[in-house]
Amino acid sequence: MQPGATIIEIRPFRGGWQGYEGPGVQPYWTGEHAKEDAIGYATARAKLGRGEIRVLDNAGEVERVIPFDQTEK
Repeated sequence: MQPGATIIEIRPFRGGWQGYEGPGVQPYWTGEHAKEDAIGYATARAKLGRGEIRVLDNAGEVERVIPFDQTEK
């Protein structure tokens, strides 16, 4: 990962899913489509730069990585 790159983690949290960007930026979703909603949020935020979205499983292991780089436009 390059310096200045954004990492957004999508992780299970209290029966729902949390999009974690850093302290104070931790939106949380519940419901049937919570995981997809959290990934959608992260994808929208990804339009602001470069980095990756890491989707974690219940054990905290990386399940999926979604890279993004909007600086090349």
